[in-house]
Amino acid sequence: MAALRWVVAVVASVAAFFAVAVPWSVLSAGGDDPWDVIGPVAGVVAAGVLAALGWWASQTGAPGGDGPVRRVRQSARATGKVRQTAGSHGTPTRSGRRPLRESIRQKARGGGDVDQVAGDRS
Repeated sequence: MAALRWVVAVVASVAAFFAVAVPWSVLSAGGDDPWDVIGPVAGVVAAGVLAALGWWASQTGAPGGDGPVRRVRQSARATGKVRQTAGSHGTPTRSGRRPLRESIRQKARGGGDVDQVAGDRS
């Protein structure tokens, strides 16, 4: 799926180049070499399209994707030390599937030290 998105990004970038360059070159009065101006301008437009769609194409490889979200909510009150730990701690990744996305919220109130740890710590 990621390769297909990159192909779409490159093809759209090339199409953007020609969408700017061809009409401009047809409608321009000519001159000695209008491509001295048309080429760089169309190239900047194509680079912008490639940057935007390249970002879009790279988002498919992000961990979690559209899979389920693991939610962890913790709250603690104590007069002494408070230690909260959330997420996966040294557990192996889920084989053959995308890793879970995590949504972790921690809140602690204590009269002493507060130690909060969240996320993947493997």
